[in-house]
Amino acid sequence: MSRKAFLEGFHEISYLVPKEEAYPEATKFKVVSEKESLRLSLISKKTLDDAIKYTLHFKGFIFLNEYYQLIDNQDRKTELYSGEIVRTELFDELYYYDGDDLGFSYTKEATTFKLWTPVAKEVNCLLFKDGETIKHPMHYTNQGVWELTVEGDLDQQAYLFEAYVNGEKKRFNDPYAISSSANGQYNYVIDKDKLPPLKNRRPFDTHHPTNAIIYEVSIRDFSVALDVGAEKGTYKAFTKTDLKSKKGEPVGFDYLKGLGVTHLQILPMYDFEGVDERDRLSAYNWGYNPSQYNVPEGSFTLHPDDPYQRIIELREMIDTVHQNDMNVIMDVVYNHVYNTATFPFGLMIPGYAYRVDHNGVLTNASGCDSDLATEHKMVRKMIIDSVLHWVEFYGVDGFRFDLMGLIDTTTMHIIRQKLEKISPHILLYGEGWQMGGSTTKASLCHMQNANVLFNIGFFNDKVRETIKGETFKLKVKGYAMGDKATPTLKHLIRGLNPNQKAMKYPSQTINYIECHDNHTFYDKTATAMSEHNEKTRLKVQKLATSMVLLMQGVPFIHAGQEFYRTKQNHGNSYKSSDAINQIDWQRKDQHLGDIEDFKTLLKIRKQEKLLRLKTPYDVEEKTHARHKESGTIIYEMADKKTHLIIFFKNNTKEETFTFDDAFDIIYQSEHQTKTQVKQITLNDISTTILKLKKSR
Repeated sequence: MSRKAFLEGFHEISYLVPKEEAYPEATKFKVVSEKESLRLSLISKKTLDDAIKYTLHFKGFIFLNEYYQLIDNQDRKTELYSGEIVRTELFDELYYYDGDDLGFSYTKEATTFKLWTPVAKEVNCLLFKDGETIKHPMHYTNQGVWELTVEGDLDQQAYLFEAYVNGEKKRFNDPYAISSSANGQYNYVIDKDKLPPLKNRRPFDTHHPTNAIIYEVSIRDFSVALDVGAEKGTYKAFTKTDLKSKKGEPVGFDYLKGLGVTHLQILPMYDFEGVDERDRLSAYNWGYNPSQYNVPEGSFTLHPDDPYQRIIELREMIDTVHQNDMNVIMDVVYNHVYNTATFPFGLMIPGYAYRVDHNGVLTNASGCDSDLATEHKMVRKMIIDSVLHWVEFYGVDGFRFDLMGLIDTTTMHIIRQKLEKISPHILLYGEGWQMGGSTTKASLCHMQNANVLFNIGFFNDKVRETIKGETFKLKVKGYAMGDKATPTLKHLIRGLNPNQKAMKYPSQTINYIECHDNHTFYDKTATAMSEHNEKTRLKVQKLATSMVLLMQGVPFIHAGQEFYRTKQNHGNSYKSSDAINQIDWQRKDQHLGDIEDFKTLLKIRKQEKLLRLKTPYDVEEKTHARHKESGTIIYEMADKKTHLIIFFKNNTKEETFTFDDAFDIIYQSEHQTKTQVKQITLNDISTTILKLKKSR
């Protein structure tokens, strides 16, 4: 161990002296810069395992961007590093920068670079050209910002930053970069005016979250099994048209267009690690490994080293989705980063970006040893700026926040409010699990926090666990597999969540039974219902999917769920092969009838306002659910014009139901529709919808 000195607060320094250097003992101390000398007073001395720790106090102000040395009475000189001061409230107040010009600002005449790092003593902008590195010193301005203007046209100029921080020179990417070479080797300056315009920006016209039908899909999984040559798994392949299955049925984007979903939730498409972008199909990763938050992922293009291509292709992909009357929801991961050793914030300002416990050790609530301290103002700003970048530059229509329960409510509320100014119809929801292990004092955005804004939604795992059965206990059956109906299930069907404090409105509950995580519903039935044949297992899943589509709230469907997607019994397949994760389009051909039924349910949901109620009052006034001893659920909705009755039947007991009025059967799992019936008999696992149009 060597001697070390840390600035812990605006008046406190810690000085660590190895025991072998502790004598003669230090009794007097000062810190010295080129401009001044500050005398230090000893507050306490503590013997540690391998060092003596002196806690020192001073009067005055230390400029964090300037070089200081601590000198003791033995004339031992130690460079003063930044320590816990970066986690103080006063630091956040003094060094918060609210400008919108971090990163680069380009014109043909000159480019200005700005980087926020209050604790760096020296910062350089490195420009790379023809094998040479040109170092441009940046100058400190105020509020932690370093600035440089380079004359001339720097379009497509490769660059990085370099900073001297805590005794080391470190190179790193621009945290506000928007263009990159493969694997983040360099960032690029680009001319945004050269990009083709977005022609089909959506008018955000879903009007209310309960009108949305969300379909989760991965860019790579979606097309890697399609006949598109080298473009498998790319932005371009995602919107290829005129592709057919062996039966001549539409697959790929043409299939999506005809399905009837309103929103595509796309697995991470920002720049992530885990896949070599120059050998993109050699490894697989879902993408929950954030690297560069504002740069599109390079493994989804054939040209990862081109400054423009991945940007152009992603914008064209989103533009095409919009042209075909669908919205794009971006899956984002702002709760952790992949590698603290390379992520810019950790290099340019050590100790600031991540949450730590009382011993200064990184917390691990995310399971990635890098929980972002979203409550720190400049981390919060980075997240907010990133969200706005994706909306304004790419036309994204919504965000799904990974582990949103680790993000503080202030950050999420500011995001929601800023999005409202752009459009109130931008969806915002995420995983609202109440995570253990986080020591932050900030209020976090999870389902048990009643202070979360009403227009932020949550994945409702109670829906999943109740209908599907326990996620991590494959043999445990949910309602659809024959488990009994419960009062909880009746509440969930009506979009009511009495045990989840933040979920006050139906629009806040994202109803689902499967997603990219864990086993698909089909794969769970292979274990939980191994004694049943394939036909029965498919009926069970069809029932479960219909429940998601017909419940109050926002339905969420995993791509391929409608034709019984399998991951071959792999659950956590985040880095499994394409063979496990890809959408098997041949499977679609095997279940064309069930896909048509799925489309029918989507049409019914869109047509019937009673399935898309907006307020808790409407739910209480217009819906009712009860169940028979057999397990069959009778779910009724009525207003002045319409009366709907839905039967969810998870059993094969024959049951007859009679009605005072004559109803039309508008949907039945066995494809039967009838008009003017006053009695029905059900004897199989199924979903049935009856409708009565009231006379005026």
